[in-house]
Amino acid sequence: MLIDSFAPNPDAVEMHSVSVTASRDIVYQTLLSASLGGSLIIKALMGVRSLPEIVLHPRRSWKRGRKITLQTLMDAGFGLLAEEPGQEIVLGVTGRFWRPTGNLSPFNRADFDRPVPAGLARGVWNFSLKEEGPGRTILSTETRVVCGDDASRRKFRIYWLLVRPFSGLIRRVMLRAVKRACCKTYGAVARP
Repeated sequence: MLIDSFAPNPDAVEMHSVSVTASRDIVYQTLLSASLGGSLIIKALMGVRSLPEIVLHPRRSWKRGRKITLQTLMDAGFGLLAEEPGQEIVLGVTGRFWRPTGNLSPFNRADFDRPVPAGLARGVWNFSLKEEGPGRTILSTETRVVCGDDASRRKFRIYWLLVRPFSGLIRRVMLRAVKRACCKTYGAVARP
């Protein structure tokens, strides 16, 4: 998998998957365009995460009601690291995730070819697709985090202890959103 080249020895891993009754190509095209953040759960959790920034900078215009897609995630700080169309897409982000504000570094693709600097952590997030059989696809997501040093690792682990359940919930809801969009747009059959 492409994600292996960016985070082969992660400090943290989170994986989720869903089975979709649709071809891999249909699931992939839906993934690229689907609203991933339409759920009240995701809106609430992202709102809570944004609270410190809103309190510190109340006059900034906040984009409410904006459709969350892979592109809007990239516009918000995640960058495209690699893509194998129809099979896998890998996004990356670097920062001090444990800080309430100013926690993301500007995306620079070349940084991901070097070790993580001390004081920072690097998140690598993929969506991968695998044919399960004729007209059935497994859509999976994996998040890996690599920390630059022991101090960052300790800070991240405390942060991850608190955030991991919600991070996992967001990813599961996103996968279900893609599954629902496949069903709605292409008439794929929804199954648990």
